[in-house]
Amino acid sequence: MAFALRATQRRLPRSLHYINPFSTSASASSHDLRELLRIQRILSDPATTTQPPQTQEHPRGAAAAAAATDLHHLLHRTAGLTTAEATSLLRRIPNTHRLGRLLQELRGLRLPADEIKNVLKSDPDGVLSMEPGEPSRLVEVLDELRCREPVKDRLLSDGVLRAAIATRRRVELLHERGLSRRDALRVLSVEPRAILYSLEDVERKVEFLVSRMRFQIGWLVEYPEFLGVNLDRWIIPRHNVVEYLQSVGGLGDPIEMTHYVRLSRLRFYNMFVKPYPECERIFGGLVRERKNEVRPRHPVGLWKLFKPTKYESTEEDVKHMKLAVESLH
Repeated sequence: MAFALRATQRRLPRSLHYINPFSTSASASSHDLRELLRIQRILSDPATTTQPPQTQEHPRGAAAAAAATDLHHLLHRTAGLTTAEATSLLRRIPNTHRLGRLLQELRGLRLPADEIKNVLKSDPDGVLSMEPGEPSRLVEVLDELRCREPVKDRLLSDGVLRAAIATRRRVELLHERGLSRRDALRVLSVEPRAILYSLEDVERKVEFLVSRMRFQIGWLVEYPEFLGVNLDRWIIPRHNVVEYLQSVGGLGDPIEMTHYVRLSRLRFYNMFVKPYPECERIFGGLVRERKNEVRPRHPVGLWKLFKPTKYESTEEDVKHMKLAVESLH
């Protein structure tokens, strides 16, 4: 077909090859000129007639379709998602390449499929915010936590993956305030109660530490307990007392972070509040020492519950008792 078109093109008049489309000659009308130019374009490019553009192969599109199919299979094997659920999820996720690498890593961690599925549905941004390698590191840190069992149980109540995402978000918050990610992760591993607090609460504590108390953020590496205590009931009353004593010249030595987080309430009271009675109202009231009193084993009145039930004696019972006593003699 192509050879026939080339032969036809060679047999065209020479005037067709050198025709000027902008000519206003009266020998040919504008319609004829356009028709001749169209025929010339067809003859000069016969591939346009022999192979339509829509039938050409698209290697990039085929590769993308294959990658999408593999990702669907990976979502099904790792999280148990159906085809419809996987399609709906991928429509909301722009970076599917990172998702594939993270799914392969999560599958290697042998996390429950239901847990991964729930996290992907409720918080896909939290999963995609992690870099490859971070899930393994965070899960390892959570497994090696040394804290009280109630704290760890509460932390892992919604699953290890959700706890890892919460940990990473707090690491990023501390990193934005000046800590390195390594130091921030170390702080959270020592004080996991900070993971249970909301992001707003952790940010409020850091802001109070830097702005009001005038401490650098690096003090958290040495005193991570600051993020685990209650700010309103523990830190703010002590800081108010310290500010008052500084204003009246009642402090000789500088106050360190250990006075805020590692002194018990009674010891802080004896050191800074008791010598200054006006500070009791600032501190939140008087702190009394517990007396070593012997506490009763049972509450008052509980002995009545252990008193045996009294039954009325009948004449027949009295007769039987007399017979039993006489038989003993």
